[in-house]
Amino acid sequence: MARLRAECRKNRILALTYDDGPSDVVTPQLLDLLGRYSARGTFFMLGRQAQRHPAIADRILHEGHTVGCHSAQHLNAWKTLPSAAVADIRDGYELLARWVTPDGMYRPPYGKMTLPTYAEIRRRDASIWWWTIDSGDTFDTLPRVGDIADHVRKENGGIVLMHDLDRGPQRNQYVLEVTEALLQVAAQSSLRIQPLLPGSK
Repeated sequence: MARLRAECRKNRILALTYDDGPSDVVTPQLLDLLGRYSARGTFFMLGRQAQRHPAIADRILHEGHTVGCHSAQHLNAWKTLPSAAVADIRDGYELLARWVTPDGMYRPPYGKMTLPTYAEIRRRDASIWWWTIDSGDTFDTLPRVGDIADHVRKENGGIVLMHDLDRGPQRNQYVLEVTEALLQVAAQSSLRIQPLLPGSK
């Protein structure tokens, strides 16, 4: 994490990342917003969600964003039998085969991994991507949008964790507001918005 943070700061990189989608509610709005700023993000998709909304998953790729696997069902590897957690990863890549290569980027659900799940990702030669700043969009109490923007400004960039699964109007709006605030911070602070790419992370 410290290395990722240092690399982002050194190169003044801001990566906007979205987990758990796509949804047919907030994801299209995010794509419209990113398009207005000519910005590219990274979407770590759930297999079950992409299968429900394939046209939206297609649109994500068509508009130049990068995609990765976030498993099929979003099982927590620390609270699941090892065999089930590994199967969730394999099922995720299978369900996402239309959009993610077998060695495509991976982000573990809840940020949790075990030796068996780590071995499965290494077997695939896939890169694991974490984050350096949590937007707090899943917290019981949502942070102030300005606090997240200030954090990114202070850090001179970072990899921001957000979610594009439909979680209701308030949280969907929060994700949109955080995204726009960060796009504005990037413009004001000369940060380079860059999607994540396959690599050993």
